Amino acid sequence: MKKELKGGEKFSVDLKKLTFDMLKILSDRQKNVIVKRYNLDGGGVQTLDKIGREYEITRERVRQIETESVGKLKENISRFELDRVFDFVKKIIEENGGLIGEERLAHYLFVDETDKILNKQILVLVLDLDDTIQKSKEDPSHKKFYFYETSGVDTFEKTLEILEEYFRDNLKSIDFDSLVDLARESVKREGVNEFSHNSIRSYLDVNKIILENILGEWGHHKWPHINPKSVKDKAYLTLKKENRPMHFTEITGKINDFWLSKKCTNSQTVHNELIKDGRFVLIGRGIYALKEWGYRPGVVLDVIIDIIKEQGGTMSQEDIVEEVMKKRQVKRNTIILNLQNKKYFEKLPNKIYRLK
Repeated sequence: MKKELKGGEKFSVDLKKLTFDMLKILSDRQKNVIVKRYNLDGGGVQTLDKIGREYEITRERVRQIETESVGKLKENISRFELDRVFDFVKKIIEENGGLIGEERLAHYLFVDETDKILNKQILVLVLDLDDTIQKSKEDPSHKKFYFYETSGVDTFEKTLEILEEYFRDNLKSIDFDSLVDLARESVKREGVNEFSHNSIRSYLDVNKIILENILGEWGHHKWPHINPKSVKDKAYLTLKKENRPMHFTEITGKINDFWLSKKCTNSQTVHNELIKDGRFVLIGRGIYALKEWGYRPGVVLDVIIDIIKEQGGTMSQEDIVEEVMKKRQVKRNTIILNLQNKKYFEKLPNKIYRLK
């Protein structure tokens, strides 16, 4: 993501250094309260009660100290040239459709992005010092975002409503370019003629309704192929993305890579789920493929019988081996051994086999 505005203006302030320099104007206790309440030390956001126990004061007194500290920082906005920061943030918001999420905003404001949690908390503190930049709380339809004029929020909500209606009516995922066209069309209905790529990205970043899957397809968050919840749906998308048969242990590893979770998926669970689902075919020892790729369910014998039937009931050994190996990852000798089953096959001269 770019770190400059449309006109080439770049953010040149070291916001991390500025923030900790600014905290030096506070008393030790005031600074400690702000650090703990905004998680600037990596210890997590601490409650008023916990801080109160540390200082042996009431939670209400801690709240007062926090309010006093924030007020003191606001009084020194000009001294630390925070006006420049606020003006730049407003320009960023304008270029991003009138609102922007924390993570996206942090990309513009921090050169060093190694400590994303600290960057986010610094952002929260600094923007709490500007009464004109507002913060929308997270809800079921969107993540937390920043704005300063309600018109951008209105456009975002209307755009999201139109996109959701489209997917509800069409029940089909689309690529990003098609989604962009839909979004631009939606804002035109609201009288917005210019709608940048950044604006669309910003809206998509904060919304929770229209999501992208690992294949780059966009659709409704309730669709299992867009926002999979079950192991089997995640396995299906994994195989689609990799576009090749995979052992269930490799599928498990990919699932844990693609969908980061505190609780890792277990490989045996993956195996148990896939073997019961008709979308998957076991084509080798622990190796699964998608049925839609043309792989057939059943043991090697079943596959041989189906292949010979499709060819009129008679085939050469070489052709049989070639066709079976397209659908099963088995050894050549395993296929030839199955052909010796006289209950199903009759061997003719020149290694030709016919179904009985």
